[in-house]
Amino acid sequence: PVLWNASVDAKLSDNNSDGIDLPIDPDYRFFTLENLDDYLSLKFEANQGRYGILFDSLRARYQDEISNSFANFNVGTELGFVELSARYQLSSKFELDLIGGVRRCYLDIDWSMQILMLPATAKHYSFHWTDPLIGLRYHYPLSNKWHAWLRGDIGGFNVSTQRLTNFSADMQYMINLHLSLTMGYRYLKIDFKEDDILYDVSLNGLQFGIAVYF
Repeated sequence: PVLWNASVDAKLSDNNSDGIDLPIDPDYRFFTLENLDDYLSLKFEANQGRYGILFDSLRARYQDEISNSFANFNVGTELGFVELSARYQLSSKFELDLIGGVRRCYLDIDWSMQILMLPATAKHYSFHWTDPLIGLRYHYPLSNKWHAWLRGDIGGFNVSTQRLTNFSADMQYMINLHLSLTMGYRYLKIDFKEDDILYDVSLNGLQFGIAVYF
C-alpha cells in the first residue's frame, strides 16, 4: 500500500462553452489531505531472475469549491489507473530494468458553475482509455538496509492520450527480510483530449509505502 500525498495542477476546457475555458483554476494547487474524498493505491511485483511482472494501481477523488464575487465553481475529479507491465534486467552487473506494458486509466469529472444570479450550469464527463508505456527502472543498494530506486516511463503516444509521463524517486529502508518502508517523490502528468474535452493534470508530491516480501 502506498500513500501519495500529491498536490494537483489541473485545467478543464469545454469547447462547447462558447470557446470559454472552464479552469479548475489556472494557478490552482490543493493539498490532497484537505480535498481528498477517496483514495486507494496498491503495488505488487513478482520476480524470477532477470524477469518480473509489475502491477500498480491508483484511485483518487478530489472535491473542492472555488468562490469569488463573480462566480461559484464546484468541481469533483476522480482519477485512477491500473497498470500491468513486465520488466527485463538489461545487465547482470547493473540493476537497470527495461519496463514495458499497458496502463488502463479512467477519469470522471463533475462540475457546476454559477455566474452572478444566473442559473447554475452542471456537467458530468466519464472517460476510460488504455495506453502503452515504456520506461526504465534503476535500483542501487546503498547498504544492506538502504536502497535507492529511480523509475521513469512515458505512455500515450496518441493511442488514447496525447502523452502520459510518470517519474518516481524512492529511498527504501529494509526493516528485515520480510518488511520495508519506502519514502520518495512521484510525478504524474496526463494530457488527455477526447471530443470537446481537454484535460491536463499533473500530480506531484511525496509518497510513503510499506512493502511485504514473501
